[in-house]
Amino acid sequence: MKKFAFLVHLRNSYRKDLRALATPLGWIPDAVYRLALRNRPLAPFIWSDVTLTPNATEPEGHIIMLPYTGQQLLKQQNEMVPCIEEALALAASKGAEIMGLSGLISSITQDGKRVNANPYLPVTNGNTYTSVMLWQRLSQLIRECHNPKPVVALLGATGSVGRLVSTLLAKHQDDVRYLLIDGNSHRLYRLAADMRSVNSSVDYTVSQQVDKVKQADIVVVLASAVEHTLQAHHLKVGAVVLDDTQVRNTQPSLLTKRPDVTVIDGGLVATPNLRFHQRSIGLPNGISYARLAETMLLAQARYPGNFSVDTPTLAQAEYISTLAHRFSHLGFGLAPDHSFGKAIFRRAIVARKSRPVPELNFIPIRATSSVSFS
Repeated sequence: MKKFAFLVHLRNSYRKDLRALATPLGWIPDAVYRLALRNRPLAPFIWSDVTLTPNATEPEGHIIMLPYTGQQLLKQQNEMVPCIEEALALAASKGAEIMGLSGLISSITQDGKRVNANPYLPVTNGNTYTSVMLWQRLSQLIRECHNPKPVVALLGATGSVGRLVSTLLAKHQDDVRYLLIDGNSHRLYRLAADMRSVNSSVDYTVSQQVDKVKQADIVVVLASAVEHTLQAHHLKVGAVVLDDTQVRNTQPSLLTKRPDVTVIDGGLVATPNLRFHQRSIGLPNGISYARLAETMLLAQARYPGNFSVDTPTLAQAEYISTLAHRFSHLGFGLAPDHSFGKAIFRRAIVARKSRPVPELNFIPIRATSSVSFS
């Protein structure tokens, strides 16, 4: 396999994250960090070495930390691009041959397009495997739902992940009513046309109003924008929410206000032998974010060149699923459910059908240094 790198950022607190480096750093208030570090660029650094395969004796990858919070990344997007390029140079200097981008970093680089021509190493935004994992978990939730024709709302449907998830659902789950919600009506209708192109009988409604979520049995959250923030009053009784956002859309207080609702963290992958050797990225050993898992799959396959840049395609979804099947001895299936980072038992929902969760057809795609999927 190739050595890989994966680029992450601080969550929402310098104090909480940096105390993992040294306990005294956790004593300094965030306001002091923000004041001291304003207009002073911070260099990325190695957060942790990573191994994926059993009995590995040398690092097989590195987690690289971009030492800025999610809010800073959103507010200073242009200023962050040189810092990301510095992280790419660091990864290459450590022997990495591909680097994955975590969710928010992918977003501020326009799904990797702003850094895909860098001189250091190929990149992947992780959106392909994230979409596949979300689709697989949604397929289970649809199968388990008490409603014979459930309503599935996709909040932020026209984003990079939302478009592929919607297309996969249209292709494989046609006994569902889909509610596509986003702020741009032109993009919504274009997405609806794409869904119709793979399934002419798909049942959908488009809306720009988050309040329409009230109709949904299952809600998949794909956008963090303020206008799409999910509140307790938006949800149907007994709704199940699958949240894949960074910065997080839903908050733990939602469950206090609505104990009838289940919130599931989206995009988690079982990787039993995965180990973070110095510091974790908020997950226990044996569980990976799908974006990191995509990077590791490509490294295992020695994939040349950029992979997932811009909006992922069905062909890319089929290819990454092929790799997950090929390397299934290392895991790469759905992880146990978590809610706000804590393991939960899967919701007891009456199964309405006993059919298995569908799998993508494993269509081998020959890798080239210039990725082009038509």
